[in-house]
Amino acid sequence: MGVGDPAAGAYLTVSDVATVTAFYAEVFEAVPVQRECLPDGRVLHAELVVGGHRLTVSEWCDPPAETAGPAGPLPLAPADPHRLVQRALAAGATLEPGAGGPVDVVFRDPAGQRWAVTGAGRTG
Repeated sequence: MGVGDPAAGAYLTVSDVATVTAFYAEVFEAVPVQRECLPDGRVLHAELVVGGHRLTVSEWCDPPAETAGPAGPLPLAPADPHRLVQRALAAGATLEPGAGGPVDVVFRDPAGQRWAVTGAGRTG
């Protein structure tokens, strides 16, 4: 998966960047773009691409206003939406009420970011 020119996404301030980025790698097959670590190996800041969205995850600064991300959930249209939702739930995500329309499932990941998955309610 190439990263191309991903759309601006969320800026998340979390207590454990490594755990959150591991969730995104496991569930979304996130592509890492940049990572800053302390000499002891602790990750302070990471940028990655998830489903065409560029995410910044940090535990040491506030987000600049222009990269604060959308107020609503970030949309995803994966090739296998059911599998993605199952992986997310197994990794600690929680389901939320959907918005209706083309969005079948909305979930919140362990960092608090909301994701809207299309096609998850469809079969074959």
